[in-house]
Amino acid sequence: MARRGLHQFDRVRQIALALRRSWLGLTRGVTFAEDVDLSMSTTFVNRTRGAISIGQSTAIALHCIVSSVRDDGSTAPVRIGSRCFIGAGSLILPGVTIGDGTVVAAGSVVSRDLPSDCIASGNPARIVRRGIDAGYLGRMPDAWMNQRLMQVTEALREGKVGRRSAATKAD
Repeated sequence: MARRGLHQFDRVRQIALALRRSWLGLTRGVTFAEDVDLSMSTTFVNRTRGAISIGQSTAIALHCIVSSVRDDGSTAPVRIGSRCFIGAGSLILPGVTIGDGTVVAAGSVVSRDLPSDCIASGNPARIVRRGIDAGYLGRMPDAWMNQRLMQVTEALREGKVGRRSAATKAD
């Protein structure tokens, strides 16, 4: 019996995300680049069209809230740059600009602007590292290598490949 993974639903997920982005653009006025990866549980609080914009190759994890509405009801634009990653459960407050290539850790509350190429975490979010090189969807450059090593380790554990063939595949 062949093993099946969740990747078999990738096409359905892509269609659902495209519909959600279109719906958010039409009803909430949120501006997305074409290749934004967005969780279905992300909430956008917006009253003015175009007050929230998200750049290319950005990923927003589950249960995040992005708001452009202040306590007094006025609107302050929120801008999220390209190649960013917003961790699960993060809160992006009104008037915040997040620079390109920035990673926001899970559960962070972003209340001030964040520069490009940094990692921020905490409540309120503070910069914990500068000068990072975030790639597509805010991934670190060696993330593909870690993923490949995990796949090879799993194949070895399940006995799908011998040790010699696994070593050549990892190169």
